[in-house]
Amino acid sequence: MRSGYLHIFLILLVIFALAQACGAGSGEQPIAAERENHERMVAMLDSIITDARQDPLKYFYANDFRLAYVDSLRKANPDVPQLEYRYAMELQNSKDIRQSVPLLKELGSFMTDPRSQQLVDEGLAISFLRLAELNNCIENYTPSNCILPFDEEAIHQNKEYIRSSLEHSSSLLERFPQNYEYFWIYNIGHIANGSYPDSVKPEFLIPGLQNFENVPDGLAVPRFRDRGMEAGVADNRISGSSCVEDFTGNEHLDIFATSYGLRDQVVFYEGMADSDFRNRTFSAGLEGIMGGLNVVCADINNSGFADVLVLRGAWLAEHGEHPNSLLRNNGDGTFTDITIQAGLLELKPTQVAAFADLNGSGYLDMFIGNESISAWQAVFAGDDVETGGKRYPSAIFLNNGNETFVRHESLNGFELDDFVKGAAWGDFNNDGFPDLYVSVLGGANKLFMHRGLDSDGLPVFEEIASGAGVNGPEFSFPVMVFDFNNNGLDDILAVTYDVRAIGDVAAEVAREKLGLPVRSEHSSLFLNNGDETFRDASREAGLHTVMFGMGANFADLTNNGYPDVYIGTGAPDLTSIIPNRLFINQNGERFVETTAASGVGHLQKGHGVSMADFNANGLIDIYTVLGGAVEGDYYHNALFENRSEPGNWLMIELEGRSSNRQGIGARLTAMVSNGEVSRKIYRTVSTGGSFGANNTRVHFGMLDDETVERVEISWPGPGSLQVIDNPDMNRILKIVQQD
Repeated sequence: MRSGYLHIFLILLVIFALAQACGAGSGEQPIAAERENHERMVAMLDSIITDARQDPLKYFYANDFRLAYVDSLRKANPDVPQLEYRYAMELQNSKDIRQSVPLLKELGSFMTDPRSQQLVDEGLAISFLRLAELNNCIENYTPSNCILPFDEEAIHQNKEYIRSSLEHSSSLLERFPQNYEYFWIYNIGHIANGSYPDSVKPEFLIPGLQNFENVPDGLAVPRFRDRGMEAGVADNRISGSSCVEDFTGNEHLDIFATSYGLRDQVVFYEGMADSDFRNRTFSAGLEGIMGGLNVVCADINNSGFADVLVLRGAWLAEHGEHPNSLLRNNGDGTFTDITIQAGLLELKPTQVAAFADLNGSGYLDMFIGNESISAWQAVFAGDDVETGGKRYPSAIFLNNGNETFVRHESLNGFELDDFVKGAAWGDFNNDGFPDLYVSVLGGANKLFMHRGLDSDGLPVFEEIASGAGVNGPEFSFPVMVFDFNNNGLDDILAVTYDVRAIGDVAAEVAREKLGLPVRSEHSSLFLNNGDETFRDASREAGLHTVMFGMGANFADLTNNGYPDVYIGTGAPDLTSIIPNRLFINQNGERFVETTAASGVGHLQKGHGVSMADFNANGLIDIYTVLGGAVEGDYYHNALFENRSEPGNWLMIELEGRSSNRQGIGARLTAMVSNGEVSRKIYRTVSTGGSFGANNTRVHFGMLDDETVERVEISWPGPGSLQVIDNPDMNRILKIVQQD
């Protein structure tokens, strides 16, 4: 049950927020009042921790608190083996996983019926597998650890734990030879042990796991190596996200990262001249700003410094009535939580937000997608959550231009009351107005076309997803809008996360590798036909595959002018250690998977993905937040440095004047030529995908013999076309909007 005093506290805080918003007027608040509101948010987040301590079953990732609760139950009922097993599973999900082994062994000594013995052996196989990861991949870290295919550096040096896991998974397979989850952990165990494939029993072999790609000759394959630990950004926690911008104005890219644990502090890494980072979290005034499964960044007040929006409560249904945080960048290396005075305080479970200028005001508005009315709300939230329970409608927030927003739950054709998991803006009909694509988990996706402004200057929308052919997949999660084939039309990639098979992720991947039927849905690449309809090209584009994508983003990683895609994968179950995946765009014709060849097939759970050129060498790197859904499934975030040959390149950083300061929504066209053949490369200023945020610098990658002859910039809002002729190559070029 909900803790009564917490509920009262939240209601009082909402009332206070409404009073503040009504009196905001100019949006200017005395410094003391701003600081008081910041501290109120810190107190509110702290009260959620208190609530989790008192009622831990509401939070599936509050494992320390859950462990104490179940321990009290077993001590009060010492002769109930089911409680002992439940306690062992809580230990397995916690940071005390070592303690699960003796308890499971004890249970195995007297729980002798076949089903109980299966559960015990399965628990031991998984506990030993996780202990092997902790011992070899975290306690004895190397940059290659846990990345498929394993090289000599990645093979476990201490083989005690992995061999114990293999002993139990092999025994399970002998008894249950059609269980493909056991297939997967057995084969992965042999890879970690250095005994794959030679020592794998032939009847249980999944072939090709150390060489699982067919890369065509001539395809440029980027090469990466993890330098997150070396660079100082290997935050070691659980699920979360990241965004990248130059938050401090020192011309070096910084990283803002979150972990959604209730007691997990957000972290702020300042980029330095030597391509390394320093942790400036506390000096930035962020102490006490906790949690957040996702984070997005945008300059909401046109100060020249990107602000941060932290999103909370996802997957928890009614237990996720947590506040988001809008952190204003003060321009001096510090942040202030202005959620309350900005009019953004609402207690709803959410994971996604996206920014665009919807009314041509020159200020960025936002869409915030909440998780409402769905049979799938209770997948993680717990058995006490009513299926299809409380309503949490999504909303559009229009920017007043004074650090306050007006919330619109229903606005001229916009209305959305679904289990929203992804969202991205794009201009799908090239009319100069941003359109919104929304991913709905377990339902029909939405496409809201922007039809201009009404007589009051408010945006008008028309929802056309079904007629446009983009209302699937049914179980989508992150979405991206980009021009896949460089034809000047925005396309859509909706990545699937089929929760119907959420406990069967490893088995689904194993079945696909073995050429067996799978039940999970495939992702969709929707190619824009130019007439407000789309064509699903996922099969021909090489994306008709088991995905279970969570974090995802895109950028040109090979400098051929086409956007590539990196997808973080996984699920809460500790067995779902499947590789995160990289798909390289082959000249706008199809995607080719180069996960293994590129060295980015991390087996740890992938969440927020951010892509940026951190060392300003013309090559886009990948920062990815790793770690699972429970406290014991933590892992170091990775910074994959792109070590390819760069070719020619141009990076453009926009500064809007009448348009929003970052130029979000601006359309750029680069005419490139090698002297004989010319082509166009199209880009739109955005932060990329919907789970993890890129920086807003626009990157044009080219072949060695190509240069840019001309760049055309179509500014958003009332801006006009701006032309840059013959820009210098292989540099970052800052363009200020012409008056």
